[in-house]
Amino acid sequence: MFGVIMFALFFGILALDSVYSTDIGFGCLAILAGGIGLYEFYHIAGKNNFSPFRISGIVAGVWLSVSYWLSVRTNSGIGSHFLRHETMVILIFWLLLIQTFIRGTRDAIKNIAVTLFGIFYVIFLLSFAIALRHFPHGLCIVILVLLVSKFGDIGGYLFGRKYGKHKLSRVISPNKTIEGACFSLLSSVFIALIFNLIPQTRVMSLPWSLLFGVTIGFSALLGDLAESLLKRDANVKDSGRLVPAFGGVLDVIDCLLVSMPVAYYFFVFFQLV
Repeated sequence: MFGVIMFALFFGILALDSVYSTDIGFGCLAILAGGIGLYEFYHIAGKNNFSPFRISGIVAGVWLSVSYWLSVRTNSGIGSHFLRHETMVILIFWLLLIQTFIRGTRDAIKNIAVTLFGIFYVIFLLSFAIALRHFPHGLCIVILVLLVSKFGDIGGYLFGRKYGKHKLSRVISPNKTIEGACFSLLSSVFIALIFNLIPQTRVMSLPWSLLFGVTIGFSALLGDLAESLLKRDANVKDSGRLVPAFGGVLDVIDCLLVSMPVAYYFFVFFQLV
């Protein structure tokens, strides 16, 4: 039920953006999800005896998201650099300073590295959603990637729970099965084909839809496994408790952190935009 409510709110925001010909709702939603997801990542890292600079990392991450969103909106082009040079230089010097004068030399490499990795893993990868939104027919593209990723995940979960017998990865995610993963890919392909059969939402031909469904479905599966790897290392079940029945925001967007960048380069490489 809560999942249905989340989908309704998300599509409600996209509908308002469409009515008013803007991307403010989507941009704010992406920035908010990135900031909360980064907070949850630092929480996971803390469970594994890391001490990231949480406030500095979140402030820098949100600023990078906002500046990239604004640069795209002012027609600087989706190819503009997300990791702005001046911001990263200032951040690295700042982390070195507060490590030196507040925490000393102990675990300096670990603390700084995990802070920067969180920004790359959550904020940078999620920024591709903003890039996709500003493609021609970007609204339909974002919805397509979201549906292919999430319904593949849902289909794999339901089928694997009922019929799964062979474990996909006992070490990373013991509950995932090969049968569930195969059905997840089939679900992703099915959604991609149906979406592009509708004239109002079509963004590619059916042959491309087939390849897109397999590619994005597989990348979404990798995104889910990637977050499971991090949680398994920290010995936590969920990234947080903000989203009832799902865990944290990072648990909701984990598959998108890989599928969004892959979708971006899929459209660019095959020149579909």
